[in-house]
Amino acid sequence: MKPLIFGYMRVPDDMSDEDAKKKQDDMATYAEVEGFTLATVFHEFMDGQINAFEEMVGAVRRAEARHVLVPTYRDLALTRPLQDAMALHLEQKAGARIVSLDERA
Repeated sequence: MKPLIFGYMRVPDDMSDEDAKKKQDDMATYAEVEGFTLATVFHEFMDGQINAFEEMVGAVRRAEARHVLVPTYRDLALTRPLQDAMALHLEQKAGARIVSLDERA
């Protein structure tokens, strides 16, 4: 059985349905190629909110998954300190780490 990976992405008001679907399809492709099963993708629709992130942390913990996939680190937060804080929170609460489709500069 392949290990689970959960997805998380922001969907701002100005993002087209096609762009959102492409991001989600890219995550599904990554999961398949890298030997994971993409459990579900959590979507954050409100800027500055982390409700879906907190739900995802709970799901990751319950499933004992070890990875969360994001299209970019900016899907976590706009600033690096907040990105780091969210990644640390995920690690401390669920024992999982962030995997990004892009490389962090």
